[in-house]
Amino acid sequence: MIELEDADAARLISLMRALPLWDDFSQADLARLVTSGAVRRRLFGQGEVVVEQGNYEKTFFLLLSGRVRVLRDGREIAVLAEPGAVFGEMSFVLGKGRTATVMADVPTDCLVVDMGYVDFLESPEREDFLIRIFRRLAGVVAQRLGSANARKAELFTAIRERRENLRSHIAAERQTIATLRHELERLDTTDDEAVLRQLLDRRF
Repeated sequence: MIELEDADAARLISLMRALPLWDDFSQADLARLVTSGAVRRRLFGQGEVVVEQGNYEKTFFLLLSGRVRVLRDGREIAVLAEPGAVFGEMSFVLGKGRTATVMADVPTDCLVVDMGYVDFLESPEREDFLIRIFRRLAGVVAQRLGSANARKAELFTAIRERRENLRSHIAAERQTIATLRHELERLDTTDDEAVLRQLLDRRF
């Protein structure tokens, strides 16, 4: 992992401004996040673990470029490659260990958001910040859930169609086999075989 230092805070703020997550935040809010170190930019090498399942951390990530694989108990459950994709937020939101491991599939550039920043804010600024970030994260999770459910529906439909096709194919094959057996039973060659044997055994 390499922490990238942008030439100035304005560059990092412009990257943040281009992402929907920060739509509820003013330019001054973004500047404070950057100058406080709450938002940083990191580059992960191919095969490097970005987050590890089971670890509890108050950070989440926004994908700038590259591609990551999401693994739960060693099984791949998602691949993220769209700029702006959010991942790793569950640990912060649920207050428990990471629910999955995320690994860089190629060199991957991310923004890292450290939510430990809010612990140093005074009320009501702290509550206001959390409301805004939770509102945006709720939208992200809802969209992801909607996409997953749509894909589930597609998969269930595909499985059902293939099962129906398989049943039809099996029924057709059974009918074909039954027809062949019926034809086989009708072919009584006993007499012909006896005649042929007699003819071959004759001596002239």
